[in-house]
Amino acid sequence: MTDTILKLDGVVKEFAGFRAVGGPEGLSFGVRRGGFLGLIGPNGAGKSTTFNLISGVMPPTRGSVTLDGAEISQLSTAGTAALGLGRTFQTPRAFGSLSIIDNVMVGLAHPEEGPLAAMLGRWKPAERQFLGRAEAALERVGLAGRRHDSVSNLSGGELRMLEVARQLVREPRILLLDEPTAGVDPALQGKLSEILAGLHAAGTTLIVVEHNLGFLMSLADSVVVLQNGALLAEGTPDDIRRDPAVIAAYLGADHEA
Repeated sequence: MTDTILKLDGVVKEFAGFRAVGGPEGLSFGVRRGGFLGLIGPNGAGKSTTFNLISGVMPPTRGSVTLDGAEISQLSTAGTAALGLGRTFQTPRAFGSLSIIDNVMVGLAHPEEGPLAAMLGRWKPAERQFLGRAEAALERVGLAGRRHDSVSNLSGGELRMLEVARQLVREPRILLLDEPTAGVDPALQGKLSEILAGLHAAGTTLIVVEHNLGFLMSLADSVVVLQNGALLAEGTPDDIRRDPAVIAAYLGADHEA
């Protein structure tokens, strides 16, 4: 088992001839097992598209994405999820007709589902276990007291925390978070910071796209910077803060150490 859990090698994504990700040479970088990688860059740099390529939302035009050495670039989102990869989106997604706790439980399928299992009652122990996991996930994000509410009563920031809970309940090996602090008030940002620090300490691999650089740089142990779909720089947060190319293209002189 190598130290690198996820690797992009020469990845390119084109739409009608426009290269959204890859630049002249293709996008290549690795993610350390148990690491916390921040993925940053200006608007339109290709960050969300890169997440889509990793998580199976779309296949690359060429190049490979490997998880523990196995090619995953042609897998569906269900396929990558089955391998332990979880992902949230820029725009929170929820089932409006379901309660908060049912939104968390909806992804927890188990082998005892089906009419025969229901008739024999074999699903009940698994359902109780899943309910306990869902309640614990909601407790971690501060929504346990509202578990029976409709999701329509949640604020934008609370919807983002619900998305985090929906991934936590699955106990992913790798968690991709796309702009998790957008629309989240300072109190919930503090809660989110604690959650991510705890996951990192427990060995979960984290990849986070985030415009709130203060939040991200205080948590990440490595950073990849994209510009026009290509790799501009990678290194520790301190390396990135001092990188002349990053300062010129993105951070601005006030971020220079």
